[in-house]
Amino acid sequence: MIDDADVKRVAVAAKNLAPAASVTLEEDFIMNLFETVLDYQMHTTTVVRALEFFRANRWIDVQTLDDLDATLSGFADDRPGNTALASYLWGNRHWRRAHELRGLARYFRSIGVVDQPTLKEWAHRSEFRRDFEGRVKGLGRAVYQALLMRQGVDTVKPDVHVRRFADAAVGRRLSDADVVEVVTRAARELEIEAHELDWRIWEASRGATAAPTSP
Repeated sequence: MIDDADVKRVAVAAKNLAPAASVTLEEDFIMNLFETVLDYQMHTTTVVRALEFFRANRWIDVQTLDDLDATLSGFADDRPGNTALASYLWGNRHWRRAHELRGLARYFRSIGVVDQPTLKEWAHRSEFRRDFEGRVKGLGRAVYQALLMRQGVDTVKPDVHVRRFADAAVGRRLSDADVVEVVTRAARELEIEAHELDWRIWEASRGATAAPTSP
């Protein structure tokens, strides 16, 4: 459970972080699907290379969910098939991410999320436990929160950088839900938007700034 003292500790730890240099929104539906399955627990350079490969080599053929479904149907849903799919789409061999892409595309189609407008509408009204938890094997809370942020929802994601910062500030291990709550409330304490604080923490962590110590 998060209390006011926890929020204060995170706000104090974050008050001198530099303003974020950039905040990323993604306005393309297919790229949102790709980033959702690629951009977690993977080096940024690997993600960037995968997306650049797609834009340079496959963009002309895969621009809609129907296009993507047609592409997915051309590869078997097993390890060799998904390895070949990952190579075709992204120029890498991350077969698990290709398998997760199938599940994500299937889930979104089943609930009528078939393009960028319907994705954005879903993101702004969805709840993790009701609308995402357990829907796609391998994709959890941090992935969901990052997807919301790319649609302009003012929230944070409990990725490794934000989690490390929050855990160190409060002095204990937090759940994903607690990380989201405490950082969001700390942002209000600092009178900034939640996604701005998320990005400040991320950029400071990427710049090798040490995580705060518990007061």
